[in-house]
Amino acid sequence: MNVEEYITARVNAIMHVNNSGIVKRLEGGMSNYTYVVECNGKKYTYRVPGKYAEKFVDRHDEWHNVQEVDKLGLNNVTAYFEIPTGEKLAEYVEGTILSETDIVSYNAMSAQALKKIHGSTLQFKDYNAFGRLDDYEKYCRDLGFVHPRAYETLRDKLKILQQMQKPVKPVPCHCDYQPTNLVVEGGKMYVLDWEFAGMNDPIYDVACYGNAGFDKALLLLEAYVGHRPVKDELQRLYFHRAFQCLQWYNVAVFKDRIGLSKDLNMDFNQVALMFFGMATDLIDHYDNL
Repeated sequence: MNVEEYITARVNAIMHVNNSGIVKRLEGGMSNYTYVVECNGKKYTYRVPGKYAEKFVDRHDEWHNVQEVDKLGLNNVTAYFEIPTGEKLAEYVEGTILSETDIVSYNAMSAQALKKIHGSTLQFKDYNAFGRLDDYEKYCRDLGFVHPRAYETLRDKLKILQQMQKPVKPVPCHCDYQPTNLVVEGGKMYVLDWEFAGMNDPIYDVACYGNAGFDKALLLLEAYVGHRPVKDELQRLYFHRAFQCLQWYNVAVFKDRIGLSKDLNMDFNQVALMFFGMATDLIDHYDNL
């Protein structure tokens, strides 16, 4: 049974029907299998987590996050969630994915959604950024990977910069606020996929926009703070984006080492090098702010 047949069978069983069918696979993410399915004339998404996804996402935490976010009305409706496997059935949002359009024109809406999240009383676990990075590095080492000296040097520099940051009160954050997770439908913005949500510096979410280009994160920062960013705000943005690049560097290394480069026909080794180069450039710019 291939993945499409499996998903069709699962949706039929969950919804107690026998007429569900695959519409298309959604792109995005680095390994999950997420398909749009139609059932009784209504569209849903069904997600099957990729190989070793449990290393990076605690599904008990994710289910807690989903229930918390439902209070804000920003997420799509979750119809079924299976904690042991991480499989999820949710109502499909038929709209514009920001990664597929001119995201700058949606900056005001994106900033407003962030403020709604950050100003809320939602309760998440601490994101624990460097603790999470420690785990990711260990996953790579356990597979025989040796981090190059240049990586260790850059990580040490980030730790120093972290200690130099002014204390910021953690707020509820999405922690993966990139354009692929944002959909606009009927004048409303949906913020999807809350696997990584946690209490964090709000600028961390703005930095996630850097996945569409760091220039986009800079523009969103200005929309978010409502003025031309000052040095402290810029430093936080550069710091968090550099951290994110090192985080995704390790994820990409891990995925290459477990064979996903071949399985998914994506060179995760090159993806890792790209993220490392971005982190290096960001730290260089940080020093010149």
